[in-house]
Amino acid sequence: MSDNSQHGVWNTLRRELGRMASDRVYLLLMLVLPLATFVFFITMFQGGKPENLPVAVYDADHSSLSRQVTRMIDATSSIRITREVDDLAQGKALLQEKKVYGLVVFPTGMEKDVYRGTAPNVVAYYNNAFLIPGSLLQRDIKTVVGTVSAGIALSTSEKKGSTPNQAMAQIQPIRLDTHVLFNPYTSYFYYLVSCFLPVMLQIFIMTVTVYALGTELKDGTASDWLDSAGGNVIKGLFGKMLPYSLVFLLIAFLMVIGQFSYFGMPLRGSLGLILFGTLLFVVTYQAVSIFFVSVFPSLRMCLSIASSYGAMAFTFSGLTFPYSAMPLGAKLFGMLFPFSHFLKLFIDQAFRGAPLAVDLLTIAGLSAFLVLPWLALHKLKRVSYAPEYWHRI
Repeated sequence: MSDNSQHGVWNTLRRELGRMASDRVYLLLMLVLPLATFVFFITMFQGGKPENLPVAVYDADHSSLSRQVTRMIDATSSIRITREVDDLAQGKALLQEKKVYGLVVFPTGMEKDVYRGTAPNVVAYYNNAFLIPGSLLQRDIKTVVGTVSAGIALSTSEKKGSTPNQAMAQIQPIRLDTHVLFNPYTSYFYYLVSCFLPVMLQIFIMTVTVYALGTELKDGTASDWLDSAGGNVIKGLFGKMLPYSLVFLLIAFLMVIGQFSYFGMPLRGSLGLILFGTLLFVVTYQAVSIFFVSVFPSLRMCLSIASSYGAMAFTFSGLTFPYSAMPLGAKLFGMLFPFSHFLKLFIDQAFRGAPLAVDLLTIAGLSAFLVLPWLALHKLKRVSYAPEYWHRI
């Protein structure tokens, strides 16, 4: 099986293009599903953040103050008051039936207590199992009630003879001057789409790569594949993976550039560095998939491993639960996924405008996955020529 052909790569490439054309699964997994997934997530989050979340109100006070606070809550962008209930039981039922995301309760005698100088409690119930709606409701209701409270305290203090500056100093003796450095728009489009699109893409990359190699073993054609490359497994892999690499790179570049040019995502750093990281993202996930097929030469097993590996990438990416709060073992485990390194590079360059030196280690970590196929080339060549590994499901 010596390699006497100088055209092994082209022979393998022509053979692979024929296989792709004869199997509609490739069209589905490489174009239809990835693009449909992108449209789905972009459409879902294009609004930036949830607005007009339905909330119920139980007003036991029926005062001008409670009505004012209700109007102010309803005026926030994230909340829409849709129901006024007669008792707590009715409000609880609406929450349990998921007809509202929150319930605001104004106690009896609230206005009278305020002007007597006692502090009544406005209670807000919300379902924090829905993390994003719950967080938005908590923030906006707290802001409205705090603003009303400060206004009442300011007016009371001025009536007692304090100047406006003195009254403000009494209400807020220490001011917190906050500045949102990255994603100041608090847009969930920027926060989630930049994560969901690549995490879905890596699943398709791995599935297609495993399928392309695994079906050679399943159908007993692996030896024909390597023979087309003159028995050279490196040329065979290059010729076989090239069309998939080009298609997924095109989709990945479209994904990245589209976020910046069409959807207005901020770009504070280097687009070239992001595109380089995107190239590494595609080929490293192909490298990981080749390694899986080489070590576990069974199509069904490799598809299961690839899907599990791809799903865990999001969990350990550090996006929703930061690495700084993870135990050391979880941090190290998170580094075993190319997605973790790519996401850090993307966020650093898109939102933070980090210099190249900050991401050199990240690029090195992403590139390290390219070593994996080289560790298993001998095993892949052996199983490709071993009939006992053929026709396995």
